[in-house]
Amino acid sequence: MAGILLDITNITQWQALHADVPDLTISEATDRLAQLSALGWAGTLLVWGTTVIWIVMLLRMRGNIELRTPGRVQWKKETLVALFVVPVVLGLVSTVLPILFLPATLVSLATHIPLIIMVNEIWRLGHPRRPGPTSVLVIVWGVVGFLVELFFVMASRWLAWEMLDLSFDTGASEDHAMVSTDMIPVSNAMSVAYILDACFSVVAILMVWRLAVKHHEGLRTP
Repeated sequence: MAGILLDITNITQWQALHADVPDLTISEATDRLAQLSALGWAGTLLVWGTTVIWIVMLLRMRGNIELRTPGRVQWKKETLVALFVVPVVLGLVSTVLPILFLPATLVSLATHIPLIIMVNEIWRLGHPRRPGPTSVLVIVWGVVGFLVELFFVMASRWLAWEMLDLSFDTGASEDHAMVSTDMIPVSNAMSVAYILDACFSVVAILMVWRLAVKHHEGLRTP
């Protein structure tokens, strides 16, 4: 829910920038983008915090399944932790070493597939007497998460190029010149990225709710 509220804030701010672009100087646009960047980092920190919660929740569910039906879960705890942590670490390293940006992005996107498989296995084995089929909701969660990350990568790269152009314009003593209208489609792309992220958060809430309910029923089954 916190993520959804932050997404809504980002959407309104990017659309406000869209509306103001025709009247902004390069200096003003640079200041606005710095504020939006800080807001984006707040969202990133929230994602990292949520990652810790995901790891703890899924490991506890896995542990409960192992206690009731030993040997049923096919993946190791370390694998789950690595799938969540490695993309975060690589993302941090790529901010210092931009040459690692593409490998970090590819690794992060690739982790969605094994995560879908692992979470779906927890879903299936959550109730020991009624192992369910593949969960459509888990698959939707994974696919939407993949699409959101892919769209964010493309939109953020586009934004980075526009910010680079602004820095060149500022360096050329054009600080008081009007900002290019190229920033309008960029602001729209960032808005769409945050809309998709809000949709992903809704799917994640529904998926976790159903996962927890099924797992709770399984724990109560004698």
